[in-house]
Amino acid sequence: MANGNNIQNTRLRVWWRHWSVVLILAILAGLVIWSMLNLGPWLRSWQDQRAAKSAQEQLEKLYRNDKYGGKTPEETFDMFIAALENDDVELASKYFVLNKQDQWKKTLEEYKAQNLLKDFVIELKNQKKIWKSEKTNDPNAAAFYYPVTIEKDSVVDFNGQKISIEAGTSTNTSLFQKYSNGIWKISIL
Repeated sequence: MANGNNIQNTRLRVWWRHWSVVLILAILAGLVIWSMLNLGPWLRSWQDQRAAKSAQEQLEKLYRNDKYGGKTPEETFDMFIAALENDDVELASKYFVLNKQDQWKKTLEEYKAQNLLKDFVIELKNQKKIWKSEKTNDPNAAAFYYPVTIEKDSVVDFNGQKISIEAGTSTNTSLFQKYSNGIWKISIL
């Protein structure tokens, strides 16, 4: 009988060990699933924040290291015109804010290919002669406005789009932005 009790106790212990292991594995599996469901979005958010911070730091570094531009908006504008007079559209495009440089490089290359740079330079010089400073609320922004008179209705092709321009007088504005390193860039021309 004692031998039967030992066998039964041994079986009971094996059974408890077996089911204890199963219970522990089930709890661990539940914790893993819960972690994946609850920590996954947090982990993705944390990774996104790190990526955004890294991208922001790289952008700030580009702004700090950008040396193309003048100490005043007018000086930047003069440097831009000088680059165009030398047919250097790559240099001219660097006087624009970073996010518009590629777009302006393409536009200026098109002007150069169509032999329009000289006319564009004349237009810019005339624009500067008549522009007036416009007060802005931002010390790192400058605006200059100037009147434009169109003699007759016309249609122009700009980047593959036909744009109708009505005759009359309107006001255009050129905007400049001052980077943290003190360099002024053309934002809108």
